[in-house]
Amino acid sequence: MHCPAAFLFLLLASGAEAFRICAFNAQRLTLAKVAKEHVMDTLVRCQFPRDTTLLPQWLALSGASLPGVLQILARCDIMVLQEVVDPSGSAISLLLRELKRFDGSGPYDFLSSAQLGRSTYKEKYVYIYRSHKTQVLDSYTYNDKYDRFAREPFVAQFTLPSKVLPSLVLVPLHTTPKDVETELNALYDVFLDVSQHWQSKDVILLGDFNADCASLTKKRLDELVLRTQAGFHWAIADGEDTTVRASTHCTYDRIVLHGERCQSLLHAAAAFDFPRRFQLTEEKALNISDHYPVEVELSQAACRVQPLGLPALLLLSLLLPLLPPQLDLVA
Repeated sequence: MHCPAAFLFLLLASGAEAFRICAFNAQRLTLAKVAKEHVMDTLVRCQFPRDTTLLPQWLALSGASLPGVLQILARCDIMVLQEVVDPSGSAISLLLRELKRFDGSGPYDFLSSAQLGRSTYKEKYVYIYRSHKTQVLDSYTYNDKYDRFAREPFVAQFTLPSKVLPSLVLVPLHTTPKDVETELNALYDVFLDVSQHWQSKDVILLGDFNADCASLTKKRLDELVLRTQAGFHWAIADGEDTTVRASTHCTYDRIVLHGERCQSLLHAAAAFDFPRRFQLTEEKALNISDHYPVEVELSQAACRVQPLGLPALLLLSLLLPLLPPQLDLVA
């Protein structure tokens, strides 16, 4: 396909993307870490491919959001962050401010748990989401009365832009390596609790489960209730590397789907290799995290084509004269 035509196709298709849900262990995300420019660049700010010849300089300066150039957070319609060590909330406020400044595909909002943990070290679960595509219907922290979780799940129900599935429940979990088996089996009880609470079987369990390598052998993994009970689909396949270090190859981070409607919309699932995409050395990537984000795309979730923003419209006006005459555009 002619290069301008190919790029135009991507531009037009960008308004009808599948709905993407992601989970990312951001490795002790603090205000000091977020404030580092190279961290903020990778998490938020748009960086175009170095070898591109299609994009005018003004577009690089505008911060427009186009396929293939979105950064980690801006890739996702709902992002579930783990290991957020941010008692004041300042780190997340800074991330949201920069998202609104550099990414035109928002607006964005967030939902945060309280600080969770058994000791003085505590973490938060934080949802960052595009508020014109989805809204929080309800949320609560699971009542862990038997203290089986180091950081009990902070579950939330979101709307979806779908006639097939108008709402979906997300259950994040960051396990502690020494209690992986106990916590993942207890996660089944959380699923039962949220299913009863919202009368819905369409649930996604996601996060850094530490469900591989030294933390959980293959035999023990296959004996988990979430593996033996029917109806659960582990979308991130065993053997897929979700770790940044070249010296490790572990499927720690997982996304598990339950519910016929939810699973019927599943289009794709993968770990996002951000060092390769953004051409980062391992050393620089580890400044961001030692985990890849994991993500699922729900096809047909977005029923409406989103209108193009001003930067995209300006680019379209520049590219149209370059299209070959045999390419017909139907209004």
